[in-house]
Amino acid sequence: MESSSNQTQFDATVESHSKSGNITNIENVDMVEDFFEPGCYKMLEELVEGFDESFNRTTQVWIPKVADIKVKPYAGQRFKDIDSCFNFYTEYGRHSGFNVRKSSHKVRNGIIVTKYLVYQKEGTHETVMSKNSASKIESSHSSSTVSKEVRRRKTVTKKCGCSAKIILKYIGSDSPDKYVISCFIDGHNHLLASESGKEFLRANRTMTAFQRHFLLNAVKSNIGAFRAHTMYKSLFGLYSDVGPTAVDFQNWMRDIKVYIGKHDACMLLQKFKNKQETSDGWFFYEFQTDSNGHLTRLFWADIRGRKNYEVFGDVVSFDATYRTNKYGMVFVPFIGIDNHWKSCTFASALLNIFPRPPKCIITDQCPAMKVAISKIFPGSVHRYCMWHIIQKFPGKVGPVFWAKSGFMDKLNKFIWSSQLTVAEFEQGWNSVLNEFGLSEHIWLKDIYAMRKSWIPAFFRDKPMGALLRTTSRSESTNFYFNHFVQKGDTLSEFYMCYESAIDKEIHEIKKLNDGDTCVPQCVTEKQIEKHATHQYTRTIFYKVQKQIKSSCFHISLASQPTVFDGVSKYVVRDKSFDEKYFEVELNFQKNDVDYSCKLFTRVGYLCRHCFYILGLWGVERIPHQYLSTRWMRNAEKRFSKLKFGNEIENSNGAIIRDT
Repeated sequence: MESSSNQTQFDATVESHSKSGNITNIENVDMVEDFFEPGCYKMLEELVEGFDESFNRTTQVWIPKVADIKVKPYAGQRFKDIDSCFNFYTEYGRHSGFNVRKSSHKVRNGIIVTKYLVYQKEGTHETVMSKNSASKIESSHSSSTVSKEVRRRKTVTKKCGCSAKIILKYIGSDSPDKYVISCFIDGHNHLLASESGKEFLRANRTMTAFQRHFLLNAVKSNIGAFRAHTMYKSLFGLYSDVGPTAVDFQNWMRDIKVYIGKHDACMLLQKFKNKQETSDGWFFYEFQTDSNGHLTRLFWADIRGRKNYEVFGDVVSFDATYRTNKYGMVFVPFIGIDNHWKSCTFASALLNIFPRPPKCIITDQCPAMKVAISKIFPGSVHRYCMWHIIQKFPGKVGPVFWAKSGFMDKLNKFIWSSQLTVAEFEQGWNSVLNEFGLSEHIWLKDIYAMRKSWIPAFFRDKPMGALLRTTSRSESTNFYFNHFVQKGDTLSEFYMCYESAIDKEIHEIKKLNDGDTCVPQCVTEKQIEKHATHQYTRTIFYKVQKQIKSSCFHISLASQPTVFDGVSKYVVRDKSFDEKYFEVELNFQKNDVDYSCKLFTRVGYLCRHCFYILGLWGVERIPHQYLSTRWMRNAEKRFSKLKFGNEIENSNGAIIRDT
């Protein structure tokens, strides 16, 4: 029973001291000899795995053993500088199971002549109890009140007085090796890391250049440090193969943010300046600061955005409600529709930085935006988002009435239709409101007064007036960017993520352009359809193909044509629109077509009514004046006049305005 009791006491003692990492708490060696039974020293030696068998019971020193003797320092060993020796000693500690840090030094004539490299926990530790006691004693002499106990961070990293170290001495600049190890103490007074614990040493948790690059790329895709660490582990196997922990990943990103600090805006502006210089002025940026020199507005447009605007910039949408960074600054991407019917980014500014204003701009009902647009783009049509207005109907007319009365079903036929004339819309609107007794409704009267800013009937004769009726593309673009950026990002981090998002957008456009090399299948025998396959992008061709197919099955002559001054006037019946009549005028000599549905004006490709009349005359090719360049293959390359090189106008310099 006595032997079992001693064994239990031994296990408890060793466990407590192993957790503390300090065997030197047992100060009396004789007490140790009296405490242990014979054979316990062998048990202790087996417990201390990975260390030299020559454990000195008297001095309690452990000498690390390593498989490769070349990694072990020795007195008289020379190095070219202090960092070389520190890296060598760190590598030795990594193999042996302890961490290393740089300690004090001596300087003479501006040169470090003595440098101490020590164990991480070298030195003595002052306990919190002693600090609190000292503070209380000092406080009792100065005041009768007892001061509050200082809250300190809990940590297991305590100094243990280990004397293991390297002392470097400077031996002169004549030799390539300027430092020599004058003293090397290899013995440790504490348990070192076991084989399983070595992976948690600081030396084994240092992030490599590849890991830092991996983490930065993950951040560009809005993947946090913790998830990036999990991904890295999945790619390379075990956690022991990773090295740094998830906390190390997070700490490195924290250090990056701290390093950026107050220089955030300056770093981004310097990056913009470098991009402008390397692009021969094609990269444009403009910013404003307040009276304290703080950045308040920042706008930019790269060469790709400007080329896209030149070809596709007839209609622009933007939403000024998206906040993406730690400063709460609003991110306003300018969005348009490219030749694949996809959203494309022109710029991120409300500035007249392009050679021509857009034909149409669509926003929400922001009064300040309306004033700004009228000043900056006076010749552009400003259109309100229909979706934002329609969403207000339930709250204004009552949710039950809106849902069950059939009011919106009847009103939507006149609100959303692009085929109605202004007179037809106004007649239909008034008839529906009279039917439901809402003619004097204040809010309905208000939005009717601004009908020219949001009803499609008023935009049917506006160039590209039907491309955008809502800001949904802006909102979907905001959602797209939200996959890459976070609200807590610095400006530098935000732009890094922004570039990643734009790179993905460019990649998707390249994929679509490559797909246009394939010729889509025709559904009719008409030569004009085959001609369209070689002109339009695939997405737009399918829209044109739908019009050509409908011209074969849904359109018929309503009466005999009339001819006046070389112009033939036709009236056709369209089954797709409740047998509605449309007029088409054709000047065969000029291949000129006029049409009452205004589809080409609204979206940029011919309607089924025109294709029907062209088919009657045997026209096999779409007249060139009705081939909108914005819908053609590789439009941004074929029709943009913006090129790199000496042709670039260098007047687009950075403009600084202090407000």
